[in-house]
Amino acid sequence: MTEPTDDGWPEKYRDPRDRPHPSVLRVTVESFEEMREETRNTIETVSEGDEQPAVVSFATVGELRTILTDRRIELLRALLAIGGAAESISALADDLGRDYRAVHDDVSLLADHGLLFIVAEGGSKRPYLPYERIHLDVELVGGTPGEEHAPTR
Repeated sequence: MTEPTDDGWPEKYRDPRDRPHPSVLRVTVESFEEMREETRNTIETVSEGDEQPAVVSFATVGELRTILTDRRIELLRALLAIGGAAESISALADDLGRDYRAVHDDVSLLADHGLLFIVAEGGSKRPYLPYERIHLDVELVGGTPGEEHAPTR
């Protein structure tokens, strides 16, 4: 049996470019209970052979907006436009016309939240986005002003 890596993937998948990925990443706002139910439904659908998107969920709209700023969305769109992989963070910063440090911080934050991967190659770190599309799925529901909720269904 292959030993798993620190992130739970077997050794042969240590490089995220070697892992199987769906074509769509779905970013959503939902409660833990909704996320668990969605996971159960996905397992049933996958067992039937249908491709399901990868899902990254945030607990609140505010949390999602904190992570997915306009600049970070621009960064993700740039990666999608170049086939998902930049030569390096420096090259991506140059493409975006932004400061290296700011792009490095954004790439690190997006990777920490599972929205992209960082591949260490030689002395450089390559941002890697294995999806063809990213679908933002945010449902707004009524509530008390100033109160944050995950939507209920």
